[in-house]
Amino acid sequence: MIFKRLRWKITASYIAVVILSMLILGTYLLNSLEDYFYQNLEKRLTAQALLASKLVAEETGTLDANGLEQLARQISKDVQARATIIDSRGVVLGDSERDPTSMENHLNRPEVQAAGKKGSGTAIRHSSTLNTDMMYVAVPIKASGGNGGYMRLALPLTEVKHAFFGLWSDVLTAILLAVLITIPVGLTLGKRITGPVEQLIEFARQISKGNYDGRVRVRSDDEIGKLALTLEEMANTIKEKVRLISEGKNKLEAVLDSMSSGVIFIDKLGRVDLVNPAAEKFLAFLVKKGTEIPHGSSIKYPELSSAINEALQTGQVVEQEIKIFIPEEAILEVIVSPFRDQSGALDGVVAVLHDISQIRKLERIRTEFVDNVSHELKTPVTAIKGFTETLLDGAMYQQDTCREFVEIIDNEAARLSRLVHDLLDLSKIESKHMQIKTSPVDINELVRDTAAKLHGQIDSAGLELKLILPDKPVVTEVNSDMIEQVLINLIDNAIKYTHTGGRIEVVVSEEDRNMIVRVRDNGIGIPAADLDRIFERFYRVDKTRSRAMGGTGLGLSIVKHIVDLHGGTVGVQSTPGVGSEFYFLLPGKS
Repeated sequence: MIFKRLRWKITASYIAVVILSMLILGTYLLNSLEDYFYQNLEKRLTAQALLASKLVAEETGTLDANGLEQLARQISKDVQARATIIDSRGVVLGDSERDPTSMENHLNRPEVQAAGKKGSGTAIRHSSTLNTDMMYVAVPIKASGGNGGYMRLALPLTEVKHAFFGLWSDVLTAILLAVLITIPVGLTLGKRITGPVEQLIEFARQISKGNYDGRVRVRSDDEIGKLALTLEEMANTIKEKVRLISEGKNKLEAVLDSMSSGVIFIDKLGRVDLVNPAAEKFLAFLVKKGTEIPHGSSIKYPELSSAINEALQTGQVVEQEIKIFIPEEAILEVIVSPFRDQSGALDGVVAVLHDISQIRKLERIRTEFVDNVSHELKTPVTAIKGFTETLLDGAMYQQDTCREFVEIIDNEAARLSRLVHDLLDLSKIESKHMQIKTSPVDINELVRDTAAKLHGQIDSAGLELKLILPDKPVVTEVNSDMIEQVLINLIDNAIKYTHTGGRIEVVVSEEDRNMIVRVRDNGIGIPAADLDRIFERFYRVDKTRSRAMGGTGLGLSIVKHIVDLHGGTVGVQSTPGVGSEFYFLLPGKS
């Protein structure tokens, strides 16, 4: 567009300043003239009203209503304004324009009120009688016996407004003439300013194309001349920098392309100078190698940018670990080292990225496993040791106490046994080399058999178990022992967390050739904050209740791993105080 060019912007700005200045000046002058005119008009009407009030005061006692009306007309004729005679109660006694008997009470008119309080009053408002704006001036009529009423004069402002409208027309005409004069002056001035700038733009365009040998023919002592010299110096500097960078890249690219570790070169200005393919893969760079842009704009991870900034500022080696999520989740060990030029000045930094995700994963799994197993073993071992020491200290000779302690020791030993067995099962299931043997199994029959095995436990807990099974067999390829363990764990979990008198449902259905089993209860439910972690090893929502019921915290983790081995999915839906529904989906026979 035309106004994108600096020359037209300068011209337009120049014209706008002229127009604005003239508008401000014209508005100020016209407002001053208007105020001056209104003040003079008010003073003239006030002086005439005072003279008229004295005449009315002298004649009031000798004139009747008709005489006062004739007097008002005579005053109007003499002063060339509308005259109104009003008594002290606001009743119009005479008016030069209308019959006073048809006029309303004027005591509440602003100018009359002001005249009664200050000795004179002025108001400008629209007259419904004459359908025009008018200036009203009122003064008291000072009779010998006190206030004899009010004398009011009014003058239409139509001519005044027409006069000021004419003045505004003159001002606009002057503005138009100024604009016509300003346009060629502005264009000439804009050309003198923008001509050298356009030369500098062309010079900069040549630099961007790789031509560093051009020169600018702008020679002046102002800012534009200094800019021209600066651009020439910059062209020489860039030419040398490009030569050095090209040499360095040619030497490094062959080595960097074959490295498995990511390498990023950042120059001393914080721009990405070189990126090898491994770093591009780690950080999902969207720019080509060698693009000189600030690293903060191309590196999407603030931790890495912060480490690079720290190395650039301190000139020291910075080591840090960062976690990335794109293109895939990984943990990177970052070592940012400075490199220097021949004079020893900092020339930039190189960041080397090592993928240590697998190492950290193994360390985390080992730490979590040791922590969880230690925590789970601590309670039963402590209980067994404590009660054993108590028995050895003499409690074994007290038959009732001895039996009670031995039963506790037996329960804790059984809990240890369950924990060890669950750990062995989980370890076996998690083994990547484990091969499961499958065969066609009717899930309906498997559910019935599992429910029969848990019938006694359900009756002891005072619960009702209902099986909702399809009329026809639901056959799929599974390992029957493993799926039975899944059902036992889910139903056992429902028994533990459902109050006496509660209800448990096991529902089997087929959807899109897939088999789905749902285990529902109306127990205590699971808070929403715990749903994402419910299938983790040793994770419990109600730790006290779980341990009291003999839980090891591994049942749901075993369920998830077994279902995963079968290529299925497992999930949970729950509402605290309402109940829970655990479900797993297994692919049907193809």
